[in-house]
Amino acid sequence: MTERTLEVHVGSGMDSLQFGMDEPQVRAELSAYGNVVDVTAPGSALSLRTQGLDDAFSIYAAFNADGFLFTLEIWRPTDVSLIDVNLYGIPVFATPADRVLAVLAELGHRLDFEDQWHPLLPEVSIGLDREGGDDCDDDGLARYFQSIFIAPPGYYYKPLAFG
Repeated sequence: MTERTLEVHVGSGMDSLQFGMDEPQVRAELSAYGNVVDVTAPGSALSLRTQGLDDAFSIYAAFNADGFLFTLEIWRPTDVSLIDVNLYGIPVFATPADRVLAVLAELGHRLDFEDQWHPLLPEVSIGLDREGGDDCDDDGLARYFQSIFIAPPGYYYKPLAFG
């Protein structure tokens, strides 16, 4: 059984990390998952990351230019009995990736496989990562998701170009 399960709140964040929170609020919430470090690239908006709970596990929080939480990415821990992420009740890191995708499709979600290593659920602004990992199938895809990306509504929609 998993010690700690984080719940994705589609469109608004994960657990107590909600899009639109300011830096002090996000830092306070992230501190429950390890040391919080600033990983902002030069010339970019603020980015924070946790480290220390597990060698592989971290939460990456990106902010918009106004200083408010905009996206989250959660990386799979080495030991999934320590922590997992639930998406629609599915333990994303402990369930084989093909099974996660099958259940999401059964629930009626449209899956975008334009990039086979990074399938998307564009309507709910969720991205999944099958790149890397120690256990890959014959096509080189990780058998378990390595991370989940959570964004606010409309993140994957592009405006139509009229010409």
